[in-house]
Amino acid sequence: MKDRADDIKEVIVSKSNDGVYLVTKEEVFQAVSKSDQGGFRRISGYTENRMSSYDINTGKLMKRVELGVREENECAFLGETNGKLWYKSVDEKLGFHARGPKNLAVIISQEDIVKANPFLSGNLSNPEWNSIQKYYGFDVLKMQPMVSDNAGYVYYIDPVSSKAERTSESIKSFDIDNTCTSSSLKTDANTSIYLQGSPRNYIQYMGKDIKEPSFLKGEFMKSSNIIYSDDANRKFLAPFKEKINIYNHQIDSLENIVENIDTSVADKSKKNSRMYAYRSAQRNIENLKDRIKQAENDLRRYTDDQLFDIITNDNCVFILSQSDVTDKARVVISKVFLSKDSTVNLNWNTQLNNIYREPDKGFDKSSFEFVFSKGDPELNTMRVVYSDNKLIIVFMLTATCIDADSGRILWSIDL
Repeated sequence: MKDRADDIKEVIVSKSNDGVYLVTKEEVFQAVSKSDQGGFRRISGYTENRMSSYDINTGKLMKRVELGVREENECAFLGETNGKLWYKSVDEKLGFHARGPKNLAVIISQEDIVKANPFLSGNLSNPEWNSIQKYYGFDVLKMQPMVSDNAGYVYYIDPVSSKAERTSESIKSFDIDNTCTSSSLKTDANTSIYLQGSPRNYIQYMGKDIKEPSFLKGEFMKSSNIIYSDDANRKFLAPFKEKINIYNHQIDSLENIVENIDTSVADKSKKNSRMYAYRSAQRNIENLKDRIKQAENDLRRYTDDQLFDIITNDNCVFILSQSDVTDKARVVISKVFLSKDSTVNLNWNTQLNNIYREPDKGFDKSSFEFVFSKGDPELNTMRVVYSDNKLIIVFMLTATCIDADSGRILWSIDL
Protein backbone atom coordinates (compact mmCIF):
# COMPACT_ATOMS: atom_id res chain seq x y z
CA MET A 1 0.00 0.00 0.00
CA LYS A 2 3.05 2.28 0.07
CA ASP A 3 3.96 1.57 -3.55
CA ARG A 4 2.74 3.47 -6.63
CA ALA A 5 -0.96 3.27 -7.40
CA ASP A 6 -2.30 1.02 -10.13
CA ASP A 7 -5.20 3.33 -11.01
CA ILE A 8 -6.59 6.73 -10.01
CA LYS A 9 -10.34 6.56 -9.40
CA GLU A 10 -11.08 10.02 -7.97
CA VAL A 11 -9.34 13.40 -8.20
CA ILE A 12 -10.85 16.24 -6.17
CA VAL A 13 -9.64 19.75 -5.34
CA SER A 14 -10.86 21.06 -1.99
CA LYS A 15 -10.36 24.47 -0.37
CA SER A 16 -10.31 24.84 3.39
CA ASN A 17 -9.25 27.53 5.84
CA ASP A 18 -5.69 26.18 5.93
CA GLY A 19 -5.04 25.67 2.22
CA VAL A 20 -6.04 24.02 -1.04
CA TYR A 21 -5.57 20.28 -1.46
CA LEU A 22 -5.67 17.66 -4.18
CA VAL A 23 -7.45 14.59 -2.80
CA THR A 24 -7.27 11.33 -4.72
CA LYS A 25 -8.63 7.85 -4.31
CA GLU A 26 -6.03 5.41 -5.58
CA GLU A 27 -6.38 1.73 -6.38
CA VAL A 28 -3.56 -0.64 -5.50
CA PHE A 29 -3.74 -4.08 -7.09
CA GLN A 30 -2.38 -6.74 -4.77
CA ALA A 31 -1.13 -9.58 -6.96
CA VAL A 32 -1.62 -13.06 -5.57
CA SER A 33 -0.24 -15.01 -8.51
CA LYS A 34 1.44 -14.33 -11.84
CA SER A 35 2.11 -16.64 -14.74
CA ASP A 36 3.89 -16.32 -18.07
CA GLN A 37 3.27 -19.19 -20.47
CA GLY A 38 4.19 -18.86 -24.12
CA GLY A 39 4.03 -15.08 -23.93
CA PHE A 40 0.52 -15.14 -22.44
CA ARG A 41 0.68 -13.37 -19.10
CA ARG A 42 -1.90 -13.65 -16.39
CA ILE A 43 -2.09 -11.83 -13.06
CA SER A 44 -4.69 -12.61 -10.38
CA GLY A 45 -5.30 -10.78 -7.14
CA TYR A 46 -7.54 -8.27 -5.41
CA THR A 47 -7.89 -4.49 -5.24
CA GLU A 48 -7.37 -2.26 -2.22
CA ASN A 49 -8.09 1.46 -2.03
CA ARG A 50 -6.40 4.36 -0.30
CA MET A 51 -7.02 8.11 -0.04
CA SER A 52 -4.22 10.62 -0.39
CA SER A 53 -4.10 14.36 0.19
CA TYR A 54 -1.51 16.56 -1.56
CA ASP A 55 -0.76 20.26 -1.09
CA ILE A 56 -1.79 21.88 -4.37
CA ASN A 57 1.06 24.41 -4.17
CA THR A 58 3.90 21.93 -3.68
CA GLY A 59 2.58 18.46 -4.47
CA LYS A 60 3.68 17.34 -1.00
CA LEU A 61 1.83 14.31 0.40
CA MET A 62 -0.01 15.56 3.48
CA LYS A 63 -1.87 12.44 4.55
CA ARG A 64 -2.67 8.95 3.32
CA VAL A 65 -5.48 6.72 4.61
CA GLU A 66 -5.58 3.03 3.75
CA LEU A 67 -9.16 1.93 3.15
CA GLY A 68 -8.55 -1.75 2.51
CA VAL A 69 -10.31 -4.24 0.25
CA ARG A 70 -12.78 -2.50 -2.04
CA GLU A 71 -15.69 -4.91 -1.60
CA GLU A 72 -15.57 -4.59 2.19
CA ASN A 73 -14.44 -0.99 2.64
CA GLU A 74 -15.58 1.00 -0.39
CA CYS A 75 -15.73 4.69 0.49
CA ALA A 76 -17.50 6.56 -2.32
CA PHE A 77 -17.04 10.31 -2.74
CA LEU A 78 -20.36 12.19 -2.89
CA GLY A 79 -19.42 15.88 -3.10
CA GLU A 80 -17.61 18.77 -1.41
CA THR A 81 -18.94 21.75 0.57
CA ASN A 82 -16.57 24.42 1.85
CA GLY A 83 -13.76 22.15 2.98
CA LYS A 84 -15.96 19.16 3.83
CA LEU A 85 -15.54 16.04 1.69
CA TRP A 86 -18.70 13.92 1.91
CA TYR A 87 -18.44 10.12 1.64
CA LYS A 88 -20.51 7.01 2.06
CA SER A 89 -18.61 3.96 3.29
CA VAL A 90 -19.90 0.39 3.34
CA ASP A 91 -18.02 0.07 6.61
CA GLU A 92 -20.87 0.50 9.09
CA LYS A 93 -18.54 2.16 11.59
CA LEU A 94 -18.01 4.99 9.10
CA GLY A 95 -21.22 5.04 7.06
CA PHE A 96 -22.21 8.50 5.79
CA HIS A 97 -19.63 11.08 6.89
CA ALA A 98 -17.49 14.10 6.00
CA ARG A 99 -13.70 14.43 6.08
CA GLY A 100 -11.31 17.36 6.14
CA PRO A 101 -9.17 17.65 2.97
CA LYS A 102 -5.80 18.17 4.65
CA ASN A 103 -5.59 15.23 7.06
CA LEU A 104 -8.62 13.26 5.79
CA ALA A 105 -9.91 12.93 9.35
CA VAL A 106 -13.64 12.45 9.90
CA ILE A 107 -15.06 15.83 10.94
CA ILE A 108 -18.76 14.94 10.72
CA SER A 109 -19.68 11.37 11.57
CA GLN A 110 -22.84 9.41 10.83
CA GLU A 111 -23.51 9.60 14.55
CA ASP A 112 -23.53 13.40 14.27
CA ILE A 113 -26.05 13.17 11.43
CA VAL A 114 -28.31 10.81 13.39
CA LYS A 115 -28.05 13.00 16.49
CA ALA A 116 -29.37 15.93 14.45
CA ASN A 117 -32.05 13.71 12.86
CA PRO A 118 -33.17 11.01 15.37
CA PHE A 119 -35.66 9.54 12.86
CA LEU A 120 -32.64 8.38 10.78
CA SER A 121 -31.29 6.23 13.61
CA GLY A 122 -30.87 2.73 12.20
CA ASN A 123 -32.77 3.93 9.14
CA LEU A 124 -30.06 5.09 6.70
CA SER A 125 -29.76 2.76 3.71
CA ASN A 126 -26.65 0.60 3.58
CA PRO A 127 -26.21 -0.60 -0.03
CA GLU A 128 -23.56 -2.90 -1.45
CA TRP A 129 -20.25 -1.31 -2.44
CA ASN A 130 -21.12 -1.14 -6.14
CA SER A 131 -24.60 0.38 -5.61
CA ILE A 132 -23.82 3.36 -3.38
CA GLN A 133 -24.57 5.96 -6.08
CA LYS A 134 -28.17 4.73 -6.31
CA TYR A 135 -28.85 5.65 -2.68
CA TYR A 136 -26.43 8.49 -1.88
CA GLY A 137 -25.55 11.52 -3.98
CA PHE A 138 -24.99 15.25 -4.21
CA ASP A 139 -26.91 18.22 -5.66
CA VAL A 140 -24.38 20.60 -7.19
CA LEU A 141 -26.81 23.51 -7.52
CA LYS A 142 -28.00 23.24 -3.93
CA MET A 143 -24.51 22.31 -2.71
CA GLN A 144 -25.95 19.64 -0.43
CA PRO A 145 -25.35 15.89 -0.08
CA MET A 146 -28.33 13.55 -0.54
CA VAL A 147 -29.10 10.39 1.44
CA SER A 148 -31.90 7.83 1.41
CA ASP A 149 -33.52 5.79 4.15
CA ASN A 150 -34.61 2.17 4.25
CA ALA A 151 -38.04 3.10 2.92
CA GLY A 152 -36.50 4.72 -0.15
CA TYR A 153 -37.22 8.34 0.85
CA VAL A 154 -34.57 10.89 -0.15
CA TYR A 155 -33.26 13.70 2.07
CA TYR A 156 -31.01 16.72 1.62
CA ILE A 157 -28.47 17.13 4.42
CA ASP A 158 -27.61 20.70 5.37
CA PRO A 159 -23.78 20.77 5.44
CA VAL A 160 -23.71 23.25 8.34
CA SER A 161 -26.54 22.17 10.67
CA SER A 162 -26.61 18.49 9.53
CA LYS A 163 -30.41 18.73 9.47
CA ALA A 164 -32.21 16.47 6.98
CA GLU A 165 -34.97 17.78 4.71
CA ARG A 166 -37.12 15.30 2.85
CA THR A 167 -37.44 15.86 -0.90
CA SER A 168 -39.25 14.38 -3.86
CA GLU A 169 -36.10 14.79 -5.97
CA SER A 170 -34.25 11.70 -7.17
CA ILE A 171 -30.65 11.03 -6.15
CA LYS A 172 -28.19 13.12 -8.16
CA SER A 173 -24.56 12.14 -8.67
CA PHE A 174 -21.36 14.17 -8.57
CA ASP A 175 -19.57 13.01 -11.72
CA ILE A 176 -15.86 12.33 -11.19
CA ASP A 177 -14.93 10.49 -14.37
CA ASN A 178 -16.17 12.71 -17.17
CA THR A 179 -14.30 12.37 -20.46
CA CYS A 180 -11.80 15.19 -20.18
CA THR A 181 -11.07 15.85 -23.87
CA SER A 182 -13.45 17.11 -26.55
CA SER A 183 -13.46 18.57 -30.04
CA SER A 184 -15.86 21.36 -29.01
CA LEU A 185 -16.73 23.69 -26.13
CA LYS A 186 -19.44 26.26 -25.46
CA THR A 187 -18.29 29.74 -24.44
CA ASP A 188 -21.84 30.96 -23.84
CA ALA A 189 -25.41 29.88 -24.60
CA ASN A 190 -25.09 30.91 -28.25
CA THR A 191 -21.40 30.43 -29.07
CA SER A 192 -19.40 27.25 -29.55
CA ILE A 193 -15.79 26.70 -30.56
CA TYR A 194 -14.50 23.71 -32.48
CA LEU A 195 -11.24 22.01 -33.39
CA GLN A 196 -11.19 20.98 -37.03
CA GLY A 197 -8.72 19.51 -39.52
CA SER A 198 -6.30 16.57 -39.49
CA PRO A 199 -3.68 15.75 -38.41
CA ARG A 200 -3.16 19.33 -37.21
CA ASN A 201 -6.30 20.86 -35.76
CA TYR A 202 -7.24 24.51 -36.01
CA ILE A 203 -9.90 26.47 -34.12
CA GLN A 204 -13.23 27.46 -35.60
CA TYR A 205 -14.53 30.40 -33.57
CA MET A 206 -17.50 32.71 -34.17
CA GLY A 207 -17.92 31.31 -37.69
CA LYS A 208 -14.29 31.82 -38.67
CA ASP A 209 -11.62 29.22 -39.46
CA ILE A 210 -8.46 30.29 -37.65
CA LYS A 211 -5.59 28.31 -39.18
CA GLU A 212 -2.96 29.38 -36.65
CA PRO A 213 -2.20 28.46 -33.99
CA SER A 214 -2.71 24.79 -34.86
CA PHE A 215 -2.30 21.67 -32.75
CA LEU A 216 -1.22 18.15 -33.66
CA LYS A 217 -4.23 15.94 -32.86
CA GLY A 218 -5.49 18.65 -30.54
CA GLU A 219 -8.46 18.37 -28.18
CA PHE A 220 -9.98 20.84 -25.76
CA MET A 221 -9.39 19.93 -22.13
CA LYS A 222 -12.45 19.51 -19.91
CA SER A 223 -12.70 18.87 -16.21
CA SER A 224 -13.07 15.23 -15.26
CA ASN A 225 -15.19 16.42 -12.29
CA ILE A 226 -18.31 18.49 -12.17
CA ILE A 227 -17.21 22.11 -11.70
CA TYR A 228 -19.31 23.72 -9.00
CA SER A 229 -21.62 26.31 -10.50
CA ASP A 230 -19.89 29.13 -8.60
CA ASP A 231 -16.57 28.25 -10.28
CA ALA A 232 -17.92 27.33 -13.72
CA ASN A 233 -18.07 29.72 -16.70
CA ARG A 234 -19.57 32.65 -14.83
CA LYS A 235 -20.52 34.68 -17.92
CA PHE A 236 -22.52 31.75 -19.23
CA LEU A 237 -24.42 31.08 -16.02
CA ALA A 238 -24.81 34.64 -14.65
CA PRO A 239 -28.16 35.47 -16.34
CA PHE A 240 -29.84 32.38 -14.90
CA LYS A 241 -28.50 32.98 -11.40
CA GLU A 242 -29.46 36.67 -11.53
CA LYS A 243 -33.04 35.73 -12.42
CA ILE A 244 -33.24 33.33 -9.45
CA ASN A 245 -31.83 35.98 -7.10
CA ILE A 246 -34.42 38.53 -8.27
CA TYR A 247 -37.28 36.09 -7.67
CA ASN A 248 -35.95 35.25 -4.20
CA HIS A 249 -35.77 38.95 -3.27
CA GLN A 250 -39.36 39.43 -4.47
CA ILE A 251 -40.50 36.47 -2.38
CA ASP A 252 -38.76 37.92 0.68
CA SER A 253 -40.60 41.23 0.18
CA LEU A 254 -43.98 39.54 -0.26
CA GLU A 255 -43.46 37.30 2.77
CA ASN A 256 -42.69 40.41 4.81
CA ILE A 257 -45.94 41.95 3.61
CA VAL A 258 -47.90 38.79 4.48
CA GLU A 259 -46.46 38.74 7.98
CA ASN A 260 -47.63 42.29 8.60
CA ILE A 261 -51.18 41.98 7.26
CA ASP A 262 -53.62 41.96 10.19
CA THR A 263 -56.80 40.16 9.13
CA SER A 264 -58.33 40.09 12.61
CA VAL A 265 -59.91 43.57 12.39
CA ALA A 266 -63.63 43.85 13.15
CA ASP A 267 -64.50 46.16 10.27
CA LYS A 268 -65.84 43.88 7.52
CA SER A 269 -64.73 46.10 4.64
CA LYS A 270 -61.19 46.37 5.97
CA LYS A 271 -61.12 42.67 6.76
CA ASN A 272 -62.15 41.73 3.19
CA SER A 273 -59.61 44.13 1.73
CA ARG A 274 -56.81 42.75 3.84
CA MET A 275 -57.80 39.14 3.12
CA TYR A 276 -57.71 39.94 -0.60
CA ALA A 277 -54.23 41.46 -0.23
CA TYR A 278 -53.11 38.45 1.84
CA ARG A 279 -54.32 35.91 -0.69
CA SER A 280 -52.97 37.93 -3.60
CA ALA A 281 -49.52 38.04 -2.00
CA GLN A 282 -49.66 34.30 -1.31
CA ARG A 283 -50.55 33.61 -4.97
CA ASN A 284 -47.67 35.80 -6.13
CA ILE A 285 -45.29 33.94 -3.82
CA GLU A 286 -46.39 30.60 -5.28
CA ASN A 287 -46.03 31.98 -8.83
CA LEU A 288 -42.52 33.19 -8.04
CA LYS A 289 -41.60 29.80 -6.58
CA ASP A 290 -42.76 28.21 -9.84
CA ARG A 291 -40.60 30.67 -11.77
CA ILE A 292 -37.61 29.80 -9.59
CA LYS A 293 -38.18 26.12 -10.26
CA GLN A 294 -38.34 26.81 -14.02
CA ALA A 295 -35.18 28.95 -13.87
CA GLU A 296 -33.41 26.20 -11.91
CA ASN A 297 -34.49 23.68 -14.55
CA ASP A 298 -33.08 25.97 -17.26
CA LEU A 299 -29.88 26.31 -15.26
CA ARG A 300 -29.58 22.54 -14.96
CA ARG A 301 -30.20 22.07 -18.67
CA TYR A 302 -27.67 24.66 -19.75
CA THR A 303 -25.08 23.58 -17.21
CA ASP A 304 -24.92 19.96 -18.34
CA ASP A 305 -21.85 20.86 -20.39
CA GLN A 306 -20.82 24.00 -18.56
CA LEU A 307 -20.15 22.08 -15.37
CA PHE A 308 -17.27 20.37 -17.18
CA ASP A 309 -16.05 22.99 -19.67
CA ILE A 310 -12.95 24.84 -18.45
CA ILE A 311 -13.15 28.51 -19.46
CA THR A 312 -10.81 30.72 -17.42
CA ASN A 313 -11.83 34.12 -16.09
CA ASP A 314 -9.59 35.75 -18.72
CA ASN A 315 -11.54 33.87 -21.45
CA CYS A 316 -8.95 31.22 -22.23
CA VAL A 317 -9.21 27.50 -22.95
CA PHE A 318 -6.68 24.69 -22.65
CA ILE A 319 -5.81 22.33 -25.50
CA LEU A 320 -4.12 18.94 -25.20
CA SER A 321 -2.05 17.86 -28.20
CA GLN A 322 1.10 15.85 -28.91
CA SER A 323 4.68 16.70 -29.78
CA ASP A 324 5.03 14.59 -32.96
CA VAL A 325 3.57 11.60 -34.80
CA THR A 326 5.91 8.94 -33.40
CA ASP A 327 5.02 6.29 -30.84
CA LYS A 328 7.00 8.27 -28.28
CA ALA A 329 5.03 11.50 -28.80
CA ARG A 330 4.79 13.52 -25.59
CA VAL A 331 1.77 15.35 -24.22
CA VAL A 332 1.68 19.09 -24.97
CA ILE A 333 -0.62 21.50 -23.09
CA SER A 334 -1.50 24.89 -24.59
CA LYS A 335 -3.42 27.89 -23.30
CA VAL A 336 -5.36 29.85 -25.91
CA PHE A 337 -7.02 33.26 -25.53
CA LEU A 338 -10.37 33.88 -27.26
CA SER A 339 -10.94 37.58 -27.88
CA LYS A 340 -14.31 39.29 -28.34
CA ASP A 341 -13.39 40.26 -31.90
CA SER A 342 -13.11 36.55 -32.85
CA THR A 343 -9.30 36.47 -32.94
CA VAL A 344 -7.33 33.74 -31.18
CA ASN A 345 -3.93 34.06 -29.51
CA LEU A 346 -1.61 31.38 -28.15
CA ASN A 347 -0.51 32.26 -24.61
CA TRP A 348 1.89 29.34 -24.06
CA ASN A 349 2.82 25.72 -24.87
CA THR A 350 4.13 23.31 -22.25
CA GLN A 351 5.47 19.83 -23.03
CA LEU A 352 5.25 17.06 -20.44
CA ASN A 353 8.51 15.29 -21.20
CA ASN A 354 7.86 12.13 -19.21
CA ILE A 355 4.24 11.65 -20.27
CA TYR A 356 3.48 9.80 -23.52
CA ARG A 357 0.32 10.72 -25.40
CA GLU A 358 -0.26 6.99 -26.05
CA PRO A 359 1.39 5.12 -23.15
CA ASP A 360 0.83 1.66 -24.62
CA LYS A 361 2.83 2.58 -27.72
CA GLY A 362 5.41 4.79 -26.05
CA PHE A 363 6.90 2.18 -23.75
CA ASP A 364 9.93 0.18 -24.78
CA LYS A 365 9.44 -3.58 -24.69
CA SER A 366 11.55 -3.77 -21.55
CA SER A 367 9.07 -1.61 -19.71
CA PHE A 368 6.40 -4.27 -20.12
CA GLU A 369 8.55 -6.39 -17.83
CA PHE A 370 8.29 -3.58 -15.31
CA VAL A 371 4.50 -3.42 -15.73
CA PHE A 372 4.22 -7.18 -15.31
CA SER A 373 6.39 -7.10 -12.21
CA LYS A 374 4.41 -4.33 -10.55
CA GLY A 375 0.88 -5.68 -10.79
CA ASP A 376 -1.81 -4.35 -13.10
CA PRO A 377 -1.33 -0.59 -13.64
CA GLU A 378 -3.88 1.39 -15.70
CA LEU A 379 -1.73 3.95 -17.50
CA ASN A 380 -4.43 5.45 -19.75
CA THR A 381 -6.70 6.85 -17.02
CA MET A 382 -6.78 10.65 -17.41
CA ARG A 383 -8.17 13.11 -14.89
CA VAL A 384 -8.13 16.90 -15.25
CA VAL A 385 -9.03 19.54 -12.65
CA TYR A 386 -8.66 23.32 -12.66
CA SER A 387 -8.59 25.37 -9.46
CA ASP A 388 -6.76 28.25 -7.83
CA ASN A 389 -5.35 29.25 -11.26
CA LYS A 390 -3.68 25.84 -11.57
CA LEU A 391 -4.31 23.15 -14.17
CA ILE A 392 -3.68 19.64 -12.88
CA ILE A 393 -3.53 16.68 -15.25
CA VAL A 394 -3.32 13.13 -13.93
CA PHE A 395 -2.10 10.72 -16.59
CA MET A 396 0.20 7.67 -16.62
CA LEU A 397 -0.25 7.55 -12.81
CA THR A 398 1.53 10.91 -12.55
CA ALA A 399 0.03 14.22 -11.41
CA THR A 400 1.40 17.37 -13.08
CA CYS A 401 0.47 20.85 -11.88
CA ILE A 402 0.81 23.78 -14.33
CA ASP A 403 0.59 27.46 -13.49
CA ALA A 404 -2.21 28.78 -15.69
CA ASP A 405 -0.64 32.22 -16.18
CA SER A 406 2.86 31.20 -17.28
CA GLY A 407 2.54 27.56 -18.33
CA ARG A 408 5.35 26.67 -15.92
CA ILE A 409 5.25 23.19 -14.40
CA LEU A 410 5.00 23.79 -10.64
CA TRP A 411 5.41 20.16 -9.64
CA SER A 412 5.06 16.63 -10.93
CA ILE A 413 4.65 13.57 -8.70
CA ASP A 414 4.14 9.84 -9.14
CA LEU A 415 0.93 8.76 -7.43
